Amino acid sequence: MINKLKHTVRDRIVNAVRPMVEGMVKQRLLPMDSRVLDNSFITGKLLPYNTTSTEYIVKVEKDGRASASTPPIPPLEYWEGYADSDEDYLAGGRKDMAAMLSILNQANETPLTLTKVLDLGCAAGRMLRHYPCLTDTTELWGSDINAKYINWCQQNFEDPFYFLTNTTAPHLPFEDNSFDLVYCGSVFTHITDTADAWLMEIRRILRKGGYAYLTIHDEHTLDLMFTKYKDDPLFFYFVEAVRKFYEEQSAEALKDYVYFTIFSDPASQIFYNREYLVKKWSRFATVVSVTPEAHDHQTAILLRKP
Repeated sequence: MINKLKHTVRDRIVNAVRPMVEGMVKQRLLPMDSRVLDNSFITGKLLPYNTTSTEYIVKVEKDGRASASTPPIPPLEYWEGYADSDEDYLAGGRKDMAAMLSILNQANETPLTLTKVLDLGCAAGRMLRHYPCLTDTTELWGSDINAKYINWCQQNFEDPFYFLTNTTAPHLPFEDNSFDLVYCGSVFTHITDTADAWLMEIRRILRKGGYAYLTIHDEHTLDLMFTKYKDDPLFFYFVEAVRKFYEEQSAEALKDYVYFTIFSDPASQIFYNREYLVKKWSRFATVVSVTPEAHDHQTAILLRKP
């Protein structure tokens, strides 16, 4: 009798408290807002498929034009601000891919020798779609922190493309020595405190002699912001944010820095002292080349795993 009464009281308490607890959790975690994204103490962030509810349906987004040879163009909201027309979206990805392949070619490497590739921070496959598939063993992977982009890619890219969602924590679900090439176009521009840890994770999954192609903001990028790109509508908000930051800092503070950053990961915009960064990273891998304006305003650093 006493045990039955205890269970009854416990069940009533649980039933009364559960809605309150669920409400508090939903209020704190949904939608995903600045309390998560702007919290620098959280290193494992991602942009989930749904940010407004814990109960949702993942939509079928299969484009009827999808084929192994020609993936369709993703919806405009998946373009990450890289273009304002279908033609520009395709041309931009093709241009950035061509720039990377040219730099690799100068190192005597081609898609024939680099057949297992990871595009880390692939968005909706803007660059990856243009990587040449020249062998039967070519395997092209894309990963991103945006689950919506990855869901679309998984439905609209066929073999030899594979996609998965990762977080901002420096961990990837691949075995050691898995890839010939890992490239990150405009990714290390958004990583502050964990940049070195991410470099070591990339180094781990590269085979011996494999390559990492990483683009960064540096002093040359800053010059371009206030000259070549100052009136470019696609760069308007970026340029204004940098300008505002400069106006708020003292000349002395900006004279000598390792890096400075605006906003919080993964929306941060980080600018490096290039000489310092190259010297530091050269302790972890061989610096093959440094190429300004390889990725629009960004400088590309090509590294080889010893």
